[in-house]
Amino acid sequence: MDDKQKLIEKHCLIHEENAWYSVRDNAHKHLIVKDAYLERTDLLGLLFRINKLCMGKLKYFRAHIDRFEPLKYDYKAGFVTVPLWDADFLRHRASGYILDFRYLQTITKYDDFLALVSELEQFEA
Repeated sequence: MDDKQKLIEKHCLIHEENAWYSVRDNAHKHLIVKDAYLERTDLLGLLFRINKLCMGKLKYFRAHIDRFEPLKYDYKAGFVTVPLWDADFLRHRASGYILDFRYLQTITKYDDFLALVSELEQFEA
């Protein structure tokens, strides 16, 4: 099973009419991706689409993903390193800062994202 399929299963996406949907309890069915996008994008593109992150953020992280470590939180072990498809967080290696995908969703102004990137890059110098 490839990593995209593992990510689809993790998020319980349903395939209907050439598209993948999220169906959650007490929520409307929500389109995540169409088959054409799924076929042409990489794992990071699918992960960012599921987490509703914009293309600008995706472009930055695609170019710099080697500077980050994928993590998820385990209530007993704390933050643990996982494969990218299973990630809920990204740890910036140089600073140790942990970025939650939900936090990245809250950044809606371009200048605010540039400020975050600039702060992270200061640790890499």
